[in-house]
Amino acid sequence: MVGPRQPSSGLVVHFLGHRVAVLRPGHPPFTFGRGQDRTLRFGHDSVHGRPDLHISRHVGSIRYDGGLWLVCNDSTSRPFDVIVRGVSNPLPPQTASDSHSRWAVSPPGLEIRVGAPSGRYLLSVIVDAPRPPAVAAPEHGDPSTVRLREPTVHDRLLLAAKFLALPDPGDAVGNREAAEYASTARPQEEPVTAKAVEDCVSRWGKKLQEFGVTGISGRDNINQLGRQLLAWGILRQEDRTLLRRS
Repeated sequence: MVGPRQPSSGLVVHFLGHRVAVLRPGHPPFTFGRGQDRTLRFGHDSVHGRPDLHISRHVGSIRYDGGLWLVCNDSTSRPFDVIVRGVSNPLPPQTASDSHSRWAVSPPGLEIRVGAPSGRYLLSVIVDAPRPPAVAAPEHGDPSTVRLREPTVHDRLLLAAKFLALPDPGDAVGNREAAEYASTARPQEEPVTAKAVEDCVSRWGKKLQEFGVTGISGRDNINQLGRQLLAWGILRQEDRTLLRRS
């Protein structure tokens, strides 16, 4: 029997090559921008000794919410980029509903790039001691050495359709709706059924439960399951691109 295993719950933030913060659940949000009240203040003193007004007072923040670390755009006018595995993903300004302006942090981490005419400000966000989850060991294997297999592209598509079709990462749609999203993305293939989505979600939920993740079973906890899949890196927010029609 494999004991409870949880994904790392902390983040390390670097700026200009220096570690500026170690974040843990329960800590206040880590904020960044030009404003004096920011945890990390930049853009307030350019090479000419004047504030860089192209940098918002409140650029963004990193916060822990319901088991998931989120990068949030706190500006109402300027985007910034979230860079994952070398791919830049624009994070739009905050609107009346800021769910479009959140990015879930999955292992091993990401970079935040804030652009301005005077230069670029780059933050590195690393999941503290990232460790891939593991699956139950084979009958004659060592549990500590067994790694969780990456989801197949098809599984990623179904999980993305279920948990990334809505703006807020992790929020779930119904299985039938998820099947329609997945089928639309792959019109040349056999249509996806609601049962296929249900089975895929159940299978990956059980993998997490095997390692001590609780509060993710049942219809009432479906959003929490989505957030935990993101927290473990089984599903990544960039998998949303799989929902684009090929």
